Amino acid sequence: MPVKPSMDGEHKPMRRLNVRLLPVAVGMFALMYGLTGYRGWLVFFIGTAGVWLLAILWIRSLERGLQIERKIHLAWASVGDSVPEQLKLVNHGWLPAIWVELSDSSVSLVKPLKMVSDVQGRFTRTRHITHLFNRRGLYTLGPTRLRTGDPFGIYTLTLYNQHADTILVTPPVVSLERLQIAPGGWAGDQNRRQSGLKREISDAGTRKYLPGDSLKRIHWSASAHQDTLIVRQLDAASSQDYWVYVDLDQAVQAGEGRDSTLELAIVLGASVAMRGLRERRRVGLVLAGPKLVWLAPSSGPAHRWQIFRALATAQAGTRSLANLLSISHSTRTASTILITPGIDPAWVAIIGKKGIGKNVRVLLIDPAEFGGLALQDQAIGSLRRRGIPHFRMSKTLLDQAYASSERINPPWQAPVERGKRYWQQREATWQSMD
Repeated sequence: MPVKPSMDGEHKPMRRLNVRLLPVAVGMFALMYGLTGYRGWLVFFIGTAGVWLLAILWIRSLERGLQIERKIHLAWASVGDSVPEQLKLVNHGWLPAIWVELSDSSVSLVKPLKMVSDVQGRFTRTRHITHLFNRRGLYTLGPTRLRTGDPFGIYTLTLYNQHADTILVTPPVVSLERLQIAPGGWAGDQNRRQSGLKREISDAGTRKYLPGDSLKRIHWSASAHQDTLIVRQLDAASSQDYWVYVDLDQAVQAGEGRDSTLELAIVLGASVAMRGLRERRRVGLVLAGPKLVWLAPSSGPAHRWQIFRALATAQAGTRSLANLLSISHSTRTASTILITPGIDPAWVAIIGKKGIGKNVRVLLIDPAEFGGLALQDQAIGSLRRRGIPHFRMSKTLLDQAYASSERINPPWQAPVERGKRYWQQREATWQSMD
């Protein structure tokens, strides 16, 4: 449905008088005719007053009749995707809009939409725009501002359409089919527990205490915070589950923007999650930027949306990987994948204490490739001594991910440095509906 420009609060339609001397001139001509009775002054008065009145009626017609409608049929896309949008400018009034300037007021766009056209009375102009994305993130299209005026240039009218659409742009993924991920099970030993016990009990959330609940399940910190007894809910954790930890600690990152260890960690996190979901596994995600994200292993479209939304909007934070492992509830039977650009003895020790080392795979990103300090052989040796498999992930994976996403764009869409932009066709006029 068409969305009318907002009429509320600070975004009411604004009319600006460009010719500020016009009221003075009309009053002066009327005064001179009253004092002298000279018909020339009457002609000037009628002419200027008539043009002023016509401008007022014209601008009011545009204020009541102009509408804009923006339609995007996708809620999310991946880096490199081109998403079409249909934009309609409708004039319900009889008087035409000689010129209409449209501009997107979104602060998330590097190059917001700016277009100028005209629209006749009782007519609709339609334009198809293509959005080109080359960075992950959550983007907002709108609000939209419309500026127009009367043919005499006496008034300028500004209308605001507060409607806005959001598009989630997920990070690109790379193929990790050759990466050997632990199959899960008890301490990685598939010959153990042959009795068929392939699930162990793990925390799946919290709820209020009920009579008969074991005191061992009370979550004391949550109970103190909510001033009532809270217990942990238990669920069965499959040995086919993936737990993906993405280290976003600012202290261990190197590089800036798209060319950084942070970006490669996010791309690897998305790639591992995508692989797990394609293999029909339940995937859990733990990361901490400005906020802590803890998604229990699950599957399905809704869970996939949660995972990729968290990765698309991820930013650097202050929590260390050791802190994430210490507060998490990953199980000994699940496959645990750690993605980090640094080796801290603290999280290596936590893996040993939890007894999950055999089911852990560490994807190491070398900060030296991004201008940081190289990984120390002594630190890598600590992983070998504890028998924790680890793999070095090269910067070329990041280059491949973005190179493959850029190749899918049509040649007429010029790449941009950041964010997304609107691609405008060369024609100066708007396209008609047909």
